[in-house]
Amino acid sequence: MLLSPELLKKLAALTLRSNKRGSGVRVGERRSQRRGQSQEFADHRPYVPGDDLRFLDWHLYGRLDTLWVKLFEEEDDRVVQVLLDCSTSMEGEKLDYARQVAASLAFVALGHNDRVTVAGLTDAVASYAPPRRGRSASNIVFDTIEAVNPGGKSDPGKALASFPRQRGTGIALLFTDFLYPEGPDAALRNLVARGNEVHAFHIVAPAELRPAVDGDLVLVDAESGEELAISVDEATLDRYETTVHAWAEEMEITCRRLGVGYTRVLTSTPLEEFIFKDLRRVGVVGR
Repeated sequence: MLLSPELLKKLAALTLRSNKRGSGVRVGERRSQRRGQSQEFADHRPYVPGDDLRFLDWHLYGRLDTLWVKLFEEEDDRVVQVLLDCSTSMEGEKLDYARQVAASLAFVALGHNDRVTVAGLTDAVASYAPPRRGRSASNIVFDTIEAVNPGGKSDPGKALASFPRQRGTGIALLFTDFLYPEGPDAALRNLVARGNEVHAFHIVAPAELRPAVDGDLVLVDAESGEELAISVDEATLDRYETTVHAWAEEMEITCRRLGVGYTRVLTSTPLEEFIFKDLRRVGVVGR
């Protein structure tokens, strides 16, 4: 089971926040760019014959002696795209952790009438589930997330080129280790160009920051199979650790430059602490 019943009860009190309006395709709980008949007041326009008299602003008529009609924001649903990097480098604790965070945010979105779609990405769309909505779809969405298995090379830019475009706009949540041979720009630009609000979750295993290794080793690239003979001592590990931190900061700078939200998380961070403390602090979720 991805998430415990106790955690699901706590998640039910959260909302998935958005910093911009979308243009969804069905009535939901999000303000759109269109004008409709929800309870969120937007503007006035002059009355024309045939308008619904229920929306006349009689207070304004009393002041101006002119009929004006109230306009309200139409509320649309969003499409929340849960995108899991499932290349070989994510195998193990990184993908396990990403699945749990993805399932948590998907559950929050489903509870607010959003449509949720799930995809596993390597250098192709390795798996895909079409948008579903409503808490009743939670088990199907969880099963889909759990079935995203690792294997293949990292090239999400290429994968997203064949990822189905969603009707309307919404939020793209990318869970990845950012170990892309060609860098993250192509993938992130693709998501932003589709009108999405994009947030990247940089999943890092503690052992990646400073591996517990020593002596003469042969390193094997998990995706390409390339080998590298190396002799490791404390000085080597110090240089490695400095390089990894600089690279992670570069990934964050790249995301910010492209207008993408960025959150780095160690897989050793307790799940509830990350969701209810860290993600609330950065504004990804709220009550």
